[in-house]
Amino acid sequence: MKQAIPLLLSYLILSNAQLAQGQAEADFQYEQAISKVTFGACFNPRMQKPAIFDGILKQDSAVFVFIGDNIYGDTTDMELLKRKWGKLEAVEGFRQLRDSTTLLATWDDHDYGVNDGGKSYAKREESEAIFLDFFKDPQDSPRRQREGVYGSYVFGPAGQRCQIILLDTRYFRDELPHTKAKKKKGTVGWYEPTEDRSKTLLGEAQWAWFEAQLQVPADIRILASSIQVLAQDKGMENWGNVPHEQARLFELIKKHKAHHTFAISGDVHFSELSQRDIDGYSFYDFTSSGMSHTSKGWANCVNPYRVGKAIWEHNAGLIEIDWAAESIQLSAINSNGDKLFTHQLAFAALKVH
Repeated sequence: MKQAIPLLLSYLILSNAQLAQGQAEADFQYEQAISKVTFGACFNPRMQKPAIFDGILKQDSAVFVFIGDNIYGDTTDMELLKRKWGKLEAVEGFRQLRDSTTLLATWDDHDYGVNDGGKSYAKREESEAIFLDFFKDPQDSPRRQREGVYGSYVFGPAGQRCQIILLDTRYFRDELPHTKAKKKKGTVGWYEPTEDRSKTLLGEAQWAWFEAQLQVPADIRILASSIQVLAQDKGMENWGNVPHEQARLFELIKKHKAHHTFAISGDVHFSELSQRDIDGYSFYDFTSSGMSHTSKGWANCVNPYRVGKAIWEHNAGLIEIDWAAESIQLSAINSNGDKLFTHQLAFAALKVH
């Protein structure tokens, strides 16, 4: 089994002036190219003998991304939150994964601290410090110098450069409007899109950073969002609840011609692949969720952007990059490491027009 990628070239903190002048670089830069990335969401360490780490470890991936709900903390008691993170530390499969891959992480509501929570969560600063401590961010890491846990990582040289952008959809997010309409068949029906354009999902500081990151040279970009980017008809938390923010995401990708960009997401306790045509650009959102517990009912909810089928078996996501063939294979895997579905993408199909 390969070891975690050792060659960290640099990490840096950029001023607002540098961001405005387009002098951005990734927060962390690694020399070694990668061809395999795994990711997962919704893991409760207190579940009995979760085996999904066995399936992930069999992939021998260079990088694993925890995409949110990495534990179920849900508290304002920070000592209790630390103990709940300790439950994850006690899982042997997690420790093996951490020792054998480069481990990246962002959060979602339950490891942030409150169900469906946003910027009103009173302990967000304390929770962030605990989160970064647990994932061993260096004391001078860019993520420790700003609010929120967003960050960017570049792996490999020119021609094989993969950028992974971790977004924070919690720290700055305004409250979402609850739906007043009667629940429709095939939906969960909790939330509806807001018409208030003052509402934010990422916050202006993160948006400025994100736009700069789209200008970092990269051959593939993976946007890691804890909530789904495209599937917006279920009434659950998703980017479609703040449509002007969703549109801003697409506009920035088009503005900077950020070719070969796609999203990965979690949150919903099942796995599916979504695709939407954005002015001729085929944008994909690969959702993998339910490392320890899943929901068949939610998987059966409507998603007009779904490609293929939804999977509610315990799952993780697998991204395989064939640099020579210029193609990407997206697969959901189970606890045995078997592929539950697979979708092939050519680089050429991910070009911004």
